[in-house]
Amino acid sequence: MIWVAAVIVLSFIGLHTFGQPAFAADSAQSWRSTFDLVMRWLNFAILAFLIIKYARTPIRDFFKSRKLELAHEIETLEKEKQETLRQVDENLKLLEDSAARFKELKQRITDQGERNKQIIIQQAQQESQILLEGARQKIDYHIIKARNKLKAELIDSAIAMATQRLPGEITAEDNQKWIDRFLAGTNTK
Repeated sequence: MIWVAAVIVLSFIGLHTFGQPAFAADSAQSWRSTFDLVMRWLNFAILAFLIIKYARTPIRDFFKSRKLELAHEIETLEKEKQETLRQVDENLKLLEDSAARFKELKQRITDQGERNKQIIIQQAQQESQILLEGARQKIDYHIIKARNKLKAELIDSAIAMATQRLPGEITAEDNQKWIDRFLAGTNTK
């Protein structure tokens, strides 16, 4: 109802304000322009009186209700804005906390990596010491084995040479001395 009244009022105002000087006149005389102007102002006064008399309360109520609706809408939007700002602040705080935790976690992982690196290096050094000790033992074993083999070969060579040379150089008298010594050594034991 209010919208219809507003459209009618605006139509009348528009016709009177922007209308032609006289719609019904075929020939305009000099008094006609003055008459049209007076009639426009009279029509405007009548229209203004009717709007003030009958449409004032509905228009005022419309504007009051619209004002209340807009105030309620603004209040709701302000609450939403405050909630959004609070959520943004919480998210920024969470972001700062997560950045600090990430930095701490990164440092912890780096420290753990360094410790693991040192442990691996120590294990490698221990393994290399064990391998070196094993290699030394193998070398010592091979040296002892080679010495024993050399001694055995030397003994075999010495026996072979002694068996070839001794029969020609040992006399019966030397045999008797060896037998006496042997018997003397067995008696004392």
